[in-house]
Amino acid sequence: MAELTSNQNFLQPTGYKMQVDRDNYPNLEFFVQSVVHPSVSNPSVEVPYKRLTTHAPGDRLVYDEITFEIILDEDMHAYTEMHDWLKRLVEEQVQGQHRRGIKTPTTADISLTLLSSHNNTTKRFVYRDCLPTTLGSVTMTSNTTDVAFITVPVSFTFSYFDIV
Repeated sequence: MAELTSNQNFLQPTGYKMQVDRDNYPNLEFFVQSVVHPSVSNPSVEVPYKRLTTHAPGDRLVYDEITFEIILDEDMHAYTEMHDWLKRLVEEQVQGQHRRGIKTPTTADISLTLLSSHNNTTKRFVYRDCLPTTLGSVTMTSNTTDVAFITVPVSFTFSYFDIV
């Protein structure tokens, strides 16, 4: 039987912290403005039986991509970091996995820590084996009256996530 929660506070949209490999991707972590946590589905399987078709639970979980919205600084450090990561993935496919020198990992585990109203950790999602898939478009306009800083979406595919 499910237990009723004793904590009646609601999760705030600003209560999160993202962590990724700081040695290789320090700007991505610093410039994250928002996170879209992915959906998880378990596609059902059709089971034909005589003249009826029924459904059974699926045998695997399907995860959508996780998307981060990053704000761009004037030197575009986070954008360059993500572009270099994507470019390196393609070049390693063409040139082979082993090159001379120190190899930067192609995947990274990304942690999303949810914070309470008192900025204490409540839950942590750890997305395993993340690979960047999309570095979104950058829109620049000269006819705006308000200063709106430019953001760009970055999407990752991953194997699975743990809730700790």
